[in-house]
Amino acid sequence: MIDPRQVTAHFGPATFPGRILALEGGGGYLRVLLEEGQHHPWPEAGHEGELEMHDGARFGMVVTECHDTAQEANAEFRMKLMDRGG
Repeated sequence: MIDPRQVTAHFGPATFPGRILALEGGGGYLRVLLEEGQHHPWPEAGHEGELEMHDGARFGMVVTECHDTAQEANAEFRMKLMDRGG
């Protein structure tokens, strides 16, 4: 069974697998833990991309906060969902 918290964050050619840690009530904010992806640099606050959910649905999003990006293996991000993606 697929974990419904499983996501993939897409920033241009960079992809980062991860999982949703928390939904923040109202406003479309969520906290996501991303794993290192293909040796790309971590996204920074203000970067826009798409968040692909476990079922393939995609949503436009923007990174609002970054935490623990000095670590190599994973980092936590706060994101705001913007709209339904492609």
